[in-house]
Amino acid sequence: MPDGSRRRHAPSPEQSVLLLNGSAHTGIPEKSLTIHWSELPAWMKDNEYILTGYRRELRSWTACGLSAFSFNIHSHLEAALLFVFFLATFKGAYLSAHDSVSWHDYAVFAIFLCGGIFCFFSSAIFHISTAHSVETWARCHAFDYAGIVVMIVGSSYPAIYYAFFCEPLYRTGYLSLITLFGLGAAYIVLNPEYAKPTHRGARTKVFIALGLSGVLPVSHALVTHGFFTLCREMGFLWLLLSATLYIVGALI
Repeated sequence: MPDGSRRRHAPSPEQSVLLLNGSAHTGIPEKSLTIHWSELPAWMKDNEYILTGYRRELRSWTACGLSAFSFNIHSHLEAALLFVFFLATFKGAYLSAHDSVSWHDYAVFAIFLCGGIFCFFSSAIFHISTAHSVETWARCHAFDYAGIVVMIVGSSYPAIYYAFFCEPLYRTGYLSLITLFGLGAAYIVLNPEYAKPTHRGARTKVFIALGLSGVLPVSHALVTHGFFTLCREMGFLWLLLSATLYIVGALI
């Protein structure tokens, strides 16, 4: 005969969040939603200079989503949506008015915008996942790195395309070169060994090197076309600003 005892079930993701918050009706003591660096499992210890504000290991996408609506997630997710808007509107807003525009012009801008969407979306997913589990964290960490590589390579396409618009041989060569650099960087940073906190410096150097890979084509264009022509036809000052932001971001 059944002994009348109740089987115990694991709490749902929503219940997990409520349990962390505590409840006056259940008598469960309230726990802080965030914990100190010293309380983290080893796989969550990535930056020893940030001591507070960490989430507990939740092992649930729903629980991570309910507990993780922070600035990092919103800033990347909303940026991804903004780039989706740009992708949907840039043709009519900027390119259709010019009779000389070809499918190549659409392609280089679409590559750049799709790279931005992928980068920001993968980063948002990573920031949501950081409290899930070590297996999920590792996969999403690699996804985040892939997004950074795609963004750097994709943002180089329009600049190189217009810098060597009348020189198809150089244009094709430099676009191929930056793509190969991106594949090499992806191979390095997607290696599980480089995901470890001990290799943070190596990852930083790889991203800086990839960001500086545009120095060769830009220097070539400066010599052959001149500074003011590059500012007018290539958006050279904007390119310098983006390179600076990439390097500062990698160092941070």
